[in-house]
Amino acid sequence: MGKKVLYVANVGDTRAVMMSGSNTFQRVSYDHKATDKQEIDRVKKEGGIIMDERVGGALAITRAFGDYALKRDGVTAKPSITKHFLKPADKFLVIASDGIWDVLEDEDTCKLCRDELSSKEIG
Repeated sequence: MGKKVLYVANVGDTRAVMMSGSNTFQRVSYDHKATDKQEIDRVKKEGGIIMDERVGGALAITRAFGDYALKRDGVTAKPSITKHFLKPADKFLVIASDGIWDVLEDEDTCKLCRDELSSKEIG
């Protein structure tokens, strides 16, 4: 039997983090923020501008399904796709938007999940 593979396609402020073993975690997605050098270069190449760390001075992310008014400014819905070969130690995948990632680091989020707390205990 071949290796099991997890493909993650993401757009915008959604992030996926794989928790493996007891204290190991790995980000398996790519953040599309208007502060990221690769994303800034892509937006500028497509004729857009970054002002105040925002596309067109308005949007903090560089990839989105909506925000049609900013499509001409370099915002795209094309996802980044990552490939993760699943390992026996992989335990769970945390998928969340910036509501989590703006206040918790990857490691902290995985720790909350590892401790098997309920949403009431976390909140």
